[in-house]
Amino acid sequence: MEMDTKVTVHDAMTSRVITVEPQTSVAEAARIMTERDIGSLIIKSNSEPEGLITESDIIAKVVSKDLKASQIQVGDLMTQNLIEVHPGSELNEAARLMAKNNIRRLPVVNDGVLVGILTTTDVVSVSPELTEILVENARMETSLDYSNSPEPVPGACEVCGNYIEYLDEVDGKFVCEECKEDLEGE
Repeated sequence: MEMDTKVTVHDAMTSRVITVEPQTSVAEAARIMTERDIGSLIIKSNSEPEGLITESDIIAKVVSKDLKASQIQVGDLMTQNLIEVHPGSELNEAARLMAKNNIRRLPVVNDGVLVGILTTTDVVSVSPELTEILVENARMETSLDYSNSPEPVPGACEVCGNYIEYLDEVDGKFVCEECKEDLEGE
């Protein structure tokens, strides 16, 4: 008999979201991310999120162009028109939404108020079986990559189940380095 257990976004989300205002400098945002050991910040000037800035945004839009981070505001670089999720939504639906839109972070909003953030790491740590949704998206991205060297992807190893930042594809499975060695040694 199968048990129907509904895991919600609220069960997995991080409720203590670090936010900054749009006029915050990119240098200050980078300092906050470094101090808090986080990869993104939500930008808001009221209760609802206006945008999001990630470490990747800073590298691609500031560092790679040799711009001065202290003279640029996060509001000028942030990703706008965020895809949001309600805290009562089912976690598997949120994981599908993330995979479909190729995003790793979802602001959690209830009645116009930011109440949390959901990341792919949150999804995997609370509900490892949903890793397949996220891994399938990574597979689709890899199949669209026309280069000869596939890039490692983050996720849960399909052999041991451990969450790893860098998975390699071996015989159609995404696996950690240790399981890769075991599979190749067989």
